Amino acid sequence: MTDAPRYRERELASGTLREAATHLNAMPTGQVASAEITARASQAQAIATVAIAQALLEIGDVLREHLSRGDA
Repeated sequence: MTDAPRYRERELASGTLREAATHLNAMPTGQVASAEITARASQAQAIATVAIAQALLEIGDVLREHLSRGDA
């Protein structure tokens, strides 16, 4: 049986989450079309969702390591 692939990018999820925050902080103010606000918020939400997936993959790797060593 082959080993499961490992996902070890400790800073990737936090970097992606910072990117989502940057998009939200760049949100225009004042007289802006609601469609533009919706589109920008949707983009930030999509980026944040990717960060969640990256964090979950990292958690899975940590759990797998602990289980294989018998730490859990």
